Amino acid sequence: MQYFPLASEPASGIAGWATSLVETMGGPGAGLAIALENLFPPLPSEIILPLTGFAAGQGVISLFSALFWTTLGSVVGAVALYQIGALFGRDRMYALWDRLPLVKVSDLKKTEQWFVKHGMKA
Repeated sequence: MQYFPLASEPASGIAGWATSLVETMGGPGAGLAIALENLFPPLPSEIILPLTGFAAGQGVISLFSALFWTTLGSVVGAVALYQIGALFGRDRMYALWDRLPLVKVSDLKKTEQWFVKHGMKA
């Protein structure tokens, strides 16, 4: 099997950053990148996950490690967002949503109504 180091792949921008994280930290680096992607949406998982899969395909990390760490990173990021919402409370979150561009408070209300309607199925 011929080994191509990830360093020969994207070297700048978000792709380069994600590549260096996986090279330096392995699976935990991929998990960290995904956790940060949850907290900071401009970091696209569409770049991070394929690069992690490529690293697994090249033998830099195992497939199990890639799956485990990226799943864990996603859960950690989601729990952090939940905790932020719980800490600030519903009213503050509505005020925050009202200030975001391209986001309407009516969308948040519709989302809440959908979860109330569908309960545990949701």
